[in-house]
Amino acid sequence: MKGSRIELGDVTPHNIKQLKRLNQVIFPVSYNDKFYKDVLEVGELAKLGTKMLNHVLNICEKDGTFDNIYLHVQISNESAIDFYRKFGFEIIETKKNYYKRIEPADAHVLQKNLKVPSGQNADMQKTDN
Repeated sequence: MKGSRIELGDVTPHNIKQLKRLNQVIFPVSYNDKFYKDVLEVGELAKLGTKMLNHVLNICEKDGTFDNIYLHVQISNESAIDFYRKFGFEIIETKKNYYKRIEPADAHVLQKNLKVPSGQNADMQKTDN
């Protein structure tokens, strides 16, 4: 038996009805129209976030004077942590009680290193020879 290949693309206004039908067939719960509207909005927000972050990273690269970029993410915000990890950010520490009006109040500090350590360049050149 040959393996099948299934590709899932972005959810758009053009295919939202197909997603709705799939959910009706697969899942034992029914989702209301607001759920599908929210799915479309979240997809657009993710695209916007990607564009904005790419813009900032490009500016920093072109400038050439930045060594690192740091940001804070609430420890429970797994989707944001995953999003930033895709761009090369790593959790470097956790700050207790960083937020004053939301729970959990702790935040991860994420860092993206923009410079290749000088010793790493030399090591790479040695292995190439």
